[in-house]
Amino acid sequence: KDIAEKVAQKRAAASKSAKPLEQAAQMSRDRGRIVVVGACPMEMPRGEMYIKELKVLMARAYGPGSYDASYEKRGIDYPLPYVRWTENRNMEEFLRLIAVGKVDVKPLISHEYALEDAPKAYDTIMNGNGRASLAVVLKYPVNDFENPIESYKPKRKIAVNSYEPKTGEINFALVGAGNLAKWAHLPALKKIAGARLHAVYSGHGARGKSYAMRFNATYHTSEFEEILNDKTVDVVLISSRHKDHAAQAIASLEAGKHVFIEKPMAITIEECRAIDKAVKESGKQLAVGFNRRYAPYYAEMKKQLKNRTGAAVISTRMNSPGIENGWAAEAGQGGVVIGEGCHFVDLMYWLLESEPVSVSAYGFDEHNVAASIKFADGSIGNFIYTVVGSESSGGELVEAFAPGVAVATEDFKRLEVKKKTRKQDSRWFAEKGYTAQLESFVKSLREGRETEVTVRDGARATLGCLLMLESVKSGAPREFNLDEILGE
Repeated sequence: KDIAEKVAQKRAAASKSAKPLEQAAQMSRDRGRIVVVGACPMEMPRGEMYIKELKVLMARAYGPGSYDASYEKRGIDYPLPYVRWTENRNMEEFLRLIAVGKVDVKPLISHEYALEDAPKAYDTIMNGNGRASLAVVLKYPVNDFENPIESYKPKRKIAVNSYEPKTGEINFALVGAGNLAKWAHLPALKKIAGARLHAVYSGHGARGKSYAMRFNATYHTSEFEEILNDKTVDVVLISSRHKDHAAQAIASLEAGKHVFIEKPMAITIEECRAIDKAVKESGKQLAVGFNRRYAPYYAEMKKQLKNRTGAAVISTRMNSPGIENGWAAEAGQGGVVIGEGCHFVDLMYWLLESEPVSVSAYGFDEHNVAASIKFADGSIGNFIYTVVGSESSGGELVEAFAPGVAVATEDFKRLEVKKKTRKQDSRWFAEKGYTAQLESFVKSLREGRETEVTVRDGARATLGCLLMLESVKSGAPREFNLDEILGE
C-alpha cells in the first residue's frame, strides 16, 4: 500500500532534485520501466538500475505529435493502427472520461470567474488573492442553455483608441503581427508625419491587441474582412506568413487599398501573375519590402558601380544557421531560398541595373544553394545561401568587382571601397533601410507616382529563386524571361 501511494504521488515530477528518479528505481520491480513525466535531473542510481536492469522512458509532452510541425500545424495525423494514442486522441479520451463521469475534476477547481473577469482570474493564479489556486475556470456568457456553444458570439473587432481621422492623413492597417513588424515597420511608420497605424489584423488576439496599444492604433481585429471593408484604411501593410502574401495582397488591391508587402511578394509564378493583374486592374500601388535598396552601405555600393566601364562580378552570401527549424523553412511557405534569396536576386538586379537572362544552381538539403546568374549586360552574379555554417561567422556578405573598383559590405555594419585608394567605414548598429523605404513609399503615394519597388521587381525576385530551385533539381541552366512570365 505504501509503495502504491508513492507511485501515485510520483507519476509526474517537477523537481530540481534527482530524488524522484532515485525513488522510482527503488519502487520498481526487476526489469521494470520508469516513465519520466515532467522535469527532474537525470542522475540515475547506477547500482539500482544495473541490478534490476531497469528501462527509463521519456514522455514527450502530451504524446506522439507533440512538437511535430506537420502534426500540430499542418494537421497531418498519424495512422490509428500504428499510433493509437496521439496528442489529440489523448485529449479526446480525457474529455470523454470527464463526460461519462469516469474522471471527476470538480475537486480540483479552486476558483470560477466570468469571462469578462479574466484579468482577476490571472491575478488569482499569479498572486493567490489569499487562497491557493489549483484550477481556475473561465465561464463564457451564455443564455441558450440547450446550445451554449452555438449561442456564444465572440468579438472579432476591439476598439483600442478613439480617433478621428485627419484630412490628408494616410492610414495603414497591419496584417500579420510578427516580429519584423514590431521592430522594423511599425517604429518606422511612427516616425513618418501624416501617416499612422489605424488597425491591426492578427489571428492571435492578445498579440494584435498588444501591437495596437503599443503603436496607438484605433482597433485590432481577428477578421481580415474588417480591414478590407474599412473605408478609412488607405494602405494594407502585409507582414504575415509567406504563403498568405499573395491572397492578402490581391484582396486588398481589389478592395481599393494600396499595398506594402513584405518579401517574398509571392511564392509561385501563378501568384506573381495574379498580383500583377490585380495591380493593373485596381490602379493602386504595390511596393515590395526590399529594404536593402535603402540601406546606406548598399546605396554607396550602387554609387560606386554606377559609372563602371564594363561588366561586373557580384558575390552574395547569406549564412543563416538555425533558420531551417522555423516556419519560413517549411515547403508550404516557399522555403528559405525563396523567402530570403529573393532579397539578393533583387539586390543584384538593382546594383547592376541589368535584367537577369539565365540561372544555374546546385544545392542540397533544400536550404543550401550556390547559384550563378548571368545578366543582359554580361555581368555575373553569384548567390550562396547556407544554413550549415557557424553562428559565430558573419551572416551577410556582398562583394562587387568592376573595372578599377572593388566594394564590399558585411552585415549592414561595414563598408570597404577599393579604387586607387582604400576607404573603410563601419558602424555599431546595422542600418537596414526599413524607415527610408517606408518614407519613400508614403512620399510616392502623396505625389501620385509609381513606387520605386514595384510588382515587377517582386515577380523578378520570386522567379529568380524558383529558377534556382528548378536548376538544382534538373542540373541544367534555366532561361530567365520575366516579360514572358508576366505576359508583357
